[in-house]
Amino acid sequence: MKYEKQNIFFISDLHLFHKNVIKFDNRPFVDVEEMHVEMIKRWNNVVGENDIVYNLGDLSFGRSDGTKWFVHSLKGKIIHIMGNHDKMKDIISLDRMDGVHEYGTEIWIKDEDNEGLRGCNGYQQIIMSHYPIFSWNRSHYGSWHLHGHTHGSLMATQQEYYKRKVMDVGCPCIDYTPISYEQVKAEMKKKKVGVVDHHGEK
Repeated sequence: MKYEKQNIFFISDLHLFHKNVIKFDNRPFVDVEEMHVEMIKRWNNVVGENDIVYNLGDLSFGRSDGTKWFVHSLKGKIIHIMGNHDKMKDIISLDRMDGVHEYGTEIWIKDEDNEGLRGCNGYQQIIMSHYPIFSWNRSHYGSWHLHGHTHGSLMATQQEYYKRKVMDVGCPCIDYTPISYEQVKAEMKKKKVGVVDHHGEK
């Protein structure tokens, strides 16, 4: 998928109705009710009705009616990538997603800063999946990888990995607020490329 505009956001691992995740992630909420209300507020404060949000999996542990209430309270067009705690029939039954990808997807976003860069043609390539990938498509050409699943737990133990153009967009890592393309870009600029690819270093 190619996008000509950059009004695109990313988030993962909302874990709606999951009481224990508040303790596991040390989330700053008293209970799931407060968590839900605050995450809706933070989402809608940054996402517009016509913006696109890629949700990288593990949406909810709760009843379908409660989950449906939550996702229909959110602004924007939501594209969902399946996580290990998601079921396809449940995600589809929400009647809210503008697209669902079973394993992952990649997109290209128009970015004038990439004009003239080899293999980019004026776009930024982003590879997304619920799980982290060690060697993702075109990493040696500057593509980015966004993932969830680990709740930030690898960022301390796998520091070399995160010096590359990769980012955990699980909500505990991004203040429970969808992160914009421009914010991701700013983080990626701080990182070294660190070529790791099965083709060998180019």
